[in-house]
Amino acid sequence: MNFDFLENGTNTPAWMQEKYKKMGQILRDAECLYWEDPRACGILIREAAVEICRVYDRFYEVGFDSGASMEEYLCYTGDDAHNILVSRFLSVVRKEQRDRLTKLRVLGDDCQNGRGEEEMTEFENRMAGNAKRMMETMMGTLAVMCEKINGQTFAKELRFEEGLIPERKQKELPKEEKQSFFSKLFKK
Repeated sequence: MNFDFLENGTNTPAWMQEKYKKMGQILRDAECLYWEDPRACGILIREAAVEICRVYDRFYEVGFDSGASMEEYLCYTGDDAHNILVSRFLSVVRKEQRDRLTKLRVLGDDCQNGRGEEEMTEFENRMAGNAKRMMETMMGTLAVMCEKINGQTFAKELRFEEGLIPERKQKELPKEEKQSFFSKLFKK
């Protein structure tokens, strides 16, 4: 699995180890869905991205509520108090990481919102593309976070590899469909 390194954090506070463990589980679940349901995979990756925002928020003591949404971390509103928190959050996260988190939010929103107007095949291709881009972006986001917060420099060498994701599960065909072509022809 691509994200097993998350649970190898040493010298991290207990709260952070718990967050990493939670993110690791979410991302393992996402990898299990990668081939069969890329839309659900993307939704889970977005959920893990929210946890990254929460790690940054707590580590840098920005001050958001513990249940803040991704939009609350990344988007300004008409509320000055909220906008001050967003500015503080965005200043500690830095531009490249903000861009990655925003990309995860936007692609995740596309997955959450479901069907578009296109045909089913186009929709499935779009969701598969979203899942792949989100996995690649998530790897880069986690690498930067682990380096910045934990000093884990090995993480920046990691790349998302589709080959590390569990193989596609072959759908079990009903017994009737498993018969050979010739046995179907001569069926009584």
